[in-house]
Amino acid sequence: MNIGIDEALGYAAGGFGIYAFRAKTMIPLRVAATCGCALGLAYGAVRGAQPTVIVNALMLALNLWRLVEMRRLIRDSGTAAQVDPSRPEGYDWLKPFMHRIELPAGHVLFRKGEVGAEAFLIGSGEVHIPEFDALVRPGDLLGEIGLLATGNQRTATAVCRTPVRAWRVSYDELKELCLQNPQFCLHLATVIVRRYEHNLRHARREVEAPAA
Repeated sequence: MNIGIDEALGYAAGGFGIYAFRAKTMIPLRVAATCGCALGLAYGAVRGAQPTVIVNALMLALNLWRLVEMRRLIRDSGTAAQVDPSRPEGYDWLKPFMHRIELPAGHVLFRKGEVGAEAFLIGSGEVHIPEFDALVRPGDLLGEIGLLATGNQRTATAVCRTPVRAWRVSYDELKELCLQNPQFCLHLATVIVRRYEHNLRHARREVEAPAA
C-alpha cells in the first residue's frame, strides 16, 4: 500500500498526539504536543484544510510558549536553589504561576497554628512576624515552609504592617507543578530547606545574643 506524504504526516501527527496523552511529566508532553501540532499543521497545508491549519497553528504557538515557560521555570528554580537565603531576590521565577493580590495595612495573612494552604511572594510593603519581631520585605518568600510542615501547620503569624502587594500560590498549585516537573520539585524542596536552615540560624543568633 502506497502512503502519500499527507497520510504520512497525518499518521505521524497522530502518533505524537498519542504519546503526549501517555506522558506523565510536563516537558515530554509539551515536546510531543509541539511536534504533533507541527506535523498536523503540515498535514493541513498539504491537504488544503484551512481549519486544520488554523487550529494546529494556534496549538503549536501555545505549546511552544508553555514549553519555554516550563524550561525557564526549571532553570530559574535551579538557580534559586543556589541563592543565599539571606538574599531572597531570586524568586521572581514563581510569579508566572502565582496570582497578584493587594492587601491593606493590618490584614492578617495567616495566624500561628492555622493549617496553611498557600505561600506568598512579597512585591511591595512590609509584613510583620510578631513571634520573632521580624519584618518580611519585598522579594521575600513567605509561608512556603508550611508546604512541608506536619499538617501544613503555620509556625508564626503574619500581619501586613503597611499596604502590601503580593503574589499568592496555593500548595495544590505547587504540588501540581512538582508532579509535572520532578526537577522543579527537587529545586523547590532545596529552596525551602535552605530557607528553613537560614531561619534556624537566625533564631539561634537571636537567642545567643542576649547571653553574650
